[in-house]
Amino acid sequence: MAKRKLKKNNTYHSSSVASVKPKSQKEMAQTEKSATFALAAVALVVAVCVAPLAAEISSSDIHHHKHLSLKMDEAQLTVNNELSYEVQVSWMSQRCYQCLYQQLGVVPAGLGPGQPSSVNFVVSTQHEITVQINSTPIELELCKIPFHFGEHGNYSLWVKTLNASFGVNCSVVTDKDPVNSYIPILVAFLIYALLALVFAIGKKVWGLDAVRGLVLRLGSSMETERLINSELGPTRVVPPVTDNILPPPLTSSKRLRSLDTFRGISLVIMVFVNYGGGRYWFFRHESWNGLTVADLVFPWFVFIMGTSIALSINALLRAGATRCSLLRKAVWRSLQLFIIGVLVINPNYCQGALAWENLRIPGVLQRLAWSYLVVACLDLLVARGQLDVITVDAWWSPAIDFLLYWPAWLCVILLEVLWLFLTFLLPVPDCPTGYLGPGGIGDMGLYVNCTGGAAGFIDRLLLGEKHMYQNPSSRVIYATRIPYDPEGVLGSINSILMAFLGLQVCNLYLSGVGLLLFLAYSHKDIKLLEKLKEVNGWLSFFLYFNCPQAGKIILHYRERPKSIMSRFLIWGLSLGVISAFLTKCSTDRGFIPVNKNLWSLSYVTTLACFAFVLLMLVYYIVDVNKWWSGAPFYYPGMNSILVYVGHEVFEDYFPFRWRMSNSQSHAEHLIQNLVATSCWVIISYLLYKKKIFWKI
Repeated sequence: MAKRKLKKNNTYHSSSVASVKPKSQKEMAQTEKSATFALAAVALVVAVCVAPLAAEISSSDIHHHKHLSLKMDEAQLTVNNELSYEVQVSWMSQRCYQCLYQQLGVVPAGLGPGQPSSVNFVVSTQHEITVQINSTPIELELCKIPFHFGEHGNYSLWVKTLNASFGVNCSVVTDKDPVNSYIPILVAFLIYALLALVFAIGKKVWGLDAVRGLVLRLGSSMETERLINSELGPTRVVPPVTDNILPPPLTSSKRLRSLDTFRGISLVIMVFVNYGGGRYWFFRHESWNGLTVADLVFPWFVFIMGTSIALSINALLRAGATRCSLLRKAVWRSLQLFIIGVLVINPNYCQGALAWENLRIPGVLQRLAWSYLVVACLDLLVARGQLDVITVDAWWSPAIDFLLYWPAWLCVILLEVLWLFLTFLLPVPDCPTGYLGPGGIGDMGLYVNCTGGAAGFIDRLLLGEKHMYQNPSSRVIYATRIPYDPEGVLGSINSILMAFLGLQVCNLYLSGVGLLLFLAYSHKDIKLLEKLKEVNGWLSFFLYFNCPQAGKIILHYRERPKSIMSRFLIWGLSLGVISAFLTKCSTDRGFIPVNKNLWSLSYVTTLACFAFVLLMLVYYIVDVNKWWSGAPFYYPGMNSILVYVGHEVFEDYFPFRWRMSNSQSHAEHLIQNLVATSCWVIISYLLYKKKIFWKI
C-alpha cells in the first residue's frame, strides 16, 4: 500500500540534477590522473567510461541533502507528527528473521492543527525495511509501513489523525527521487562485453589467410625468409611405418581447460568481492541465512580443488609413486597452505612480529589446507594403482560412483553424522540445543550470545574469542555482539564433503557413464587392439610399461560428451533435490537453512548443485565444442595460489587501491575494484606467457 501511495504522490516531486557536467569532467580527470601509471588498457577503459557516474552521485548528494549528510546506501526520512502526543519511530530489515525493532528516535507532539513537528532520520536502503510508529505513553502500535527506500532519496512520513475515534493514518511521500546506484554495474558490464566482442572479432579476422598474408608481406625480412623456404622446400619428417593397430606413442596427458577455467571464474569473482565489489550488498556475504554472489565462490574453489586432487593422485600412482610418498607430499602441502594462510590473514608487516594474543587462526587457506589433507587421504585410500577389468553391462553399473569408492564414501558419511550430532545434540550453555540462529536481535532477542549455536561454542572453546574473526557478517543486520568465525572448526567437516563431491568430477571425466573402465591386457593381444580400434574418436589410449616383465595397456577414455554432461546433470539434480528437502525451499524456515557462516549441509549441497551445472556448461563450451578458450579466466586458474595470496598481500597498494575523491560513491568503488581485479588477470596472463607457475 505504501508503494502505491508513493507512486500517486511522487509525480509532482520531480527534481533535476543541475550543473553536473563541469564537475563530472573534473572528477573524471582526477580519477584518470591517479590511475594513469602502470594500469592496463582494459582497466583504463573501464575507469574512464564509468567515472562520470561517480560525479553524478556525489554532486546530487551535495546539491539536495541540506539537512543530513548521507553516506552510501542511506536515505533521509523526515517524520512529520501531527498528533497531540509524541511518537517513537523504530525500524526492522525485512532480511532480519524474527528480529526486534530497533529504535530510530522520538518525534515530539505536533504544535497544533496543520503545524506538525518534524525530525529527520537516516535509514538504510540496502533492503526493504518496516517502519513502526508507536505512541510513547502506553507503547501502543499506531502503524507499520514496509517500504524500500532508494539511495540518497528524501522521503517524508506523515502521521495524522484519521478521525475522532483515535484512528491514525501513516503515509510515505517522496520529496526527492533516489539515484540509481546500479547504473555503474550496467555500464561496466557493457564495456567488458564490448571488449570481449572486439577481441573475438579480432581473433577471427587475424585467423583469415588474407590478413596473415598481408601482415607477412609488410615485413621484408619475414618475406625473404618465406621465399627462401618456398624455394628450398620445407623439411619433411617421414614417420616410421608401424602397425596401424598399435596405439600411438606415449604423450603427456592433455589438461582439461574447463577445469582451470572454472577455477579461474571462482578466483576472479573471489578477488573482486574481497576487494569490495563496489560496496554493493549482493557482492558481500549474506548476514546469516541465504546467498549472495560473494557466498558462491569459496565453495566452488573447494569443489574444483577436489577434482585436482583426484587427477593428480591417479596420475602419480600410475607413474609409479608410492602411497606413502604421496601422503607425505599431501601433509607437507597442507602445512604450507596453513602457514601461508595464517600469515596472510594477520597482516602486521610494518609493526614487528605477530602477536599471539590476537592472532586469528582459522581462514580461507587454512580451510583449504584441512580439506585438501583429508580428501587426499581418502583418495589415497581408494585410488587404484593397478588395473581392473570392469564390466560395463553389470546391473550395478549405475551406482559405480559409490561402489568403487565405498570406503571413502563411508568415511564422508561418518563425518556428516558427526556434524549432525554436534550441531543438533551438543549442549551449549545458555542456548537451546540445536540452535542455528545468529543471536543478537534475531529470534526476538532471546539468544543474544548464541551466534552459530554449537559451531560458535566449539570455536570459542577450542580457539578462544581472540583467535576468531572479530567482525562477522551477522553484525550488519542482526547486531550480534560476540566474535564468530565463518571458517571455524565445525564447518570444516562440510568443506570436506564439498571437496569430496568435486573428487567425483574426475571420475565422470574419466568415464562418461560414471565408470572407471581400466582394462589391463597384454600389449600383444592383437584381437583386443582390433576391438579397441573400432571405437571411434572418443577414446585416447597410450602405453605404459609398469614393470620390466610385462607391459600393460591402460585405456584412459573420455566417453561421449553427452554422457559426461548427463552425468553432471544427474548429480546436480540429485543434490538440488536434497537441498530443496533440507531447506523446504525457503530461506529461514527449513530443517537446515542455507548458511555460509555455518557451512551448513544444505549450503554445501546447494553450491555443489550449482557447481555441477556450471562445470557442465563450461565443459561443453570449452572442451567439447571449443567455442571459447576459457580466456581470460583460464590464466588465473592456472596460477590460483599466487593470485589469491598476491591480492591479499598487495590489497592496499597502488594500482589495486588509491585515494578516491568520493569514498561514498558506488561508482568509484566499482571502478577501483574492477581495475584491481583486471590487474590480477593481466598479471596471471603475463606469468602464463612466461611459464611461471607457483605451486605448493
